[in-house]
Amino acid sequence: MHKYFISLERTPERTERFLKANAHVPDLEWVPGMDGKTLDRNTIVNKGLMEASCQFKAGAIGSGLTHIKLWAQVSRSNQPAHIFEDDAFLCRNFEQESDRIIANLPHDWDIILWGNNYDSILEFELLPGITQCVAVFNQDTVRQGIPSFRHMNVSSSPFRLTQTFGICGYAISPRGADRLLELCLPFKSVEVPYVGLGRLLTSSSVDHLMNIHYRDIKAYTCLPPLCLTDNDVARSLTT
Repeated sequence: MHKYFISLERTPERTERFLKANAHVPDLEWVPGMDGKTLDRNTIVNKGLMEASCQFKAGAIGSGLTHIKLWAQVSRSNQPAHIFEDDAFLCRNFEQESDRIIANLPHDWDIILWGNNYDSILEFELLPGITQCVAVFNQDTVRQGIPSFRHMNVSSSPFRLTQTFGICGYAISPRGADRLLELCLPFKSVEVPYVGLGRLLTSSSVDHLMNIHYRDIKAYTCLPPLCLTDNDVARSLTT
């Protein structure tokens, strides 16, 4: 499977950090991220990729369109692929364990998240259709543990995904790419109910739009995660 990672051309230090941190994973392919600062909103709206009323900030538009571009590529190639953002850190045995998990997923799987943002919730089915579970994390300990995680062999299991934030690392099938292209375009600002948080949030990025549909497609998460992110908001380029 192709392993793409997204990083802006104007931030070579982030590309360098990603490649250094994940040097144990072979064949990582750089995909230049679309720079929201250089994109014209009217052109995007006219192409039908975003509603005129969408309130996504420039960085979120660029990031979302880059993921969309890769989904389209997966669809055209008819081959699944891994997609990472440049703040992802992969466990030592990522390639072997992700291959094993995907080989044992149902044949009609759409997407599996290898990790998520650890400053919020992960809602999933512990037992399919029976035990809905909400997990919370300590982002500080996640950040502190990243150096050890990179040298760790992780044994993980997939679970049906309901909602979470962040798309630091995931695998997507051609079927999943087609479905998410249909479901997430055009970008729009809508209120999304988060049962695990007990409130509504207005969508502000593509992963919020994906959250609307995880429960209705063949979406999975894995526990323990095979991918961590430091999710440094101060350094985020999606704002």
